[in-house]
Order: sequence, then C-alpha cells, then structure tokens
Amino acid sequence: MEFVVVGPLVLFILLVLMQYALLFHARGQLNYATFEAARAGTVANAQPVAIRAAFDRAMTGYHGGGTSTAELAISRARALAEAPFTRIEILSPTRESFDDFHSPALAARLRLSARVIPNTNIAHLDCPVDRPGCSRDPATNSSGQTLQDANLLKLRITYGIPAHKQIPLAGPFMARALAVLNPTDHDPFRAALVASGRIPVVTHIVMRMQSPAVESGNPSIPGPGNAGSPSDPGPTPEGPGLPKCPVTDPACTATPGQPAPDLEPEPEPTPGCNPLIDPGCKPLPPACQSPFAWLNDLPPPEQTP
Repeated sequence: MEFVVVGPLVLFILLVLMQYALLFHARGQLNYATFEAARAGTVANAQPVAIRAAFDRAMTGYHGGGTSTAELAISRARALAEAPFTRIEILSPTRESFDDFHSPALAARLRLSARVIPNTNIAHLDCPVDRPGCSRDPATNSSGQTLQDANLLKLRITYGIPAHKQIPLAGPFMARALAVLNPTDHDPFRAALVASGRIPVVTHIVMRMQSPAVESGNPSIPGPGNAGSPSDPGPTPEGPGLPKCPVTDPACTATPGQPAPDLEPEPEPTPGCNPLIDPGCKPLPPACQSPFAWLNDLPPPEQTP
C-alpha cells in the first residue's frame, strides 16, 4: 500500500526533474542560436532577414544535427518548420533611434532610401557628422538614447518547445501549469504557445553593431530614458564594492581624505639618434661577433677521429 501511494508520486517527480534538464538543454541551444542571430545582425546592418536566417541555421543542432549532408538537411528542414513558433523582436535600435541619429549623407553614400545610423568613430561623436545639431540628449530626445546606445543591437527571442521534445506527463503538466498560473498573459504570442501545449523559453542579447544599422520595420519604443542617467538593471552586488580611487592612484595607496602620492616622472630618454622619431637616423645593424674575452673562455672543440 505504501508503494502504491508513494511510487507514482516519486516517479512523477523524477519525470519533472528530467523535463527541467531538457529545458536547460533547450535554453542552452536557444542561447547559442540567439548569439548567432545577433552576430549576423551586427555585420548585416541589423536586417531581420539575416537575423532570422542565422537563427534558423543555428537551431539545426537542436533538431537533430547530423554527420552527413543528408542528415543535416533533414535537421535543417525541421528547424525551418519550427519558424512559425519562434518570434524574434528587435528591441533596439528603435524607430525613435533613427529619428534622432539618422545620417542622410551616409544613406546617400550607401545608395539606400531607408534611414541609416552611422557606426564609425562613435566613440568621438555625439551626432552624425552631417547632423551636428541632432537630438543627442537622452533626457529629452525621442529615443532616450545616445548615439552609442543606438548602435547596440538588442534582441528578444521567444520559442515554444514542441510536445515531441517534452517528457510524457511532465511536459504537458508544465504547459497546463503555465496556463493556470498566468491566465491573463498580456503577450498573445506566448499565450498561444502555451495554449498549443508548448513551453515558451525567452532569451535576450545585446551586442555592439559592427555595421551601420539600416531601418527595416523597427518597433516604436519612445524615450526618454531615466533623465539621461541610466542605472544598472542588475542585482545589487554582494559585500563591499570596489574601492573608488583616482586615476593617479590606481592601487589605492593613499589614505581616504588625503591626496594621492605624487608619481615619479619617467626618466627622459638618453639624447641621441632615435630611428623611431628621426627618419634620417640609420643605426648600424647589431654585430654578429661575440666579445673576444668570451671566446677565450670557451673550451677547445673536440677532435673527431
């Protein structure tokens, strides 16, 4: 009687643990595919077609992979069949990002009719070169971003794990539990995945653009952001933080409240001919002979018979 009562419960718990292991495996595969999608977007002007193609290609391993061309083609077809159950959202750059930092001169140079955000020399620029009076202040502009923020590609990918990738009993139980615990899900796509018996998994990624971002149906997410002073969204660090020391005292050798010790200046180089700064300097090549005294200390060579 005790086994009849406890046995099914223990078996169900083991199935749930196995389902959680499969969820972590799926999350790892999805993280990799998300990274590949973002990497493709950074070098392909943040175009949704390139992002989607890279994601589907990276999901081939999750759907079976293979060691031959035929096996890979079958897994690739399975990954493409799952495309309707995958949503890829480009959270940045937004439509407002292009409103604030569009470069007409760069768009004309690239022969594009769409708006473009420049990607070169952004460490030294607040606005595109051809628009020095752009809305650069994130506290008052439309996007709530700086030019550097507008060059960050942010993706959010939602995928529903199909029923054939779930453990019997445990997988459907999780899907039904999600429907019961969150009956008024504000996300219709995620709610549709749960209603179809799939378990939704969501990943996020942020990556620096390596090419100019070109507008292509980007969403509208207006700013401004936190009065121009963005805060760290992560958890509060545990324990005391790192010491804040001045640049002149990176080792924090000074007592708080006292000035940092003066650093000794580096000695001036010996005056003379320096081939690095003097083009006319032609120093002699290093000699290949050894000192005569050192040669005298060598033992005589052995005589071969």
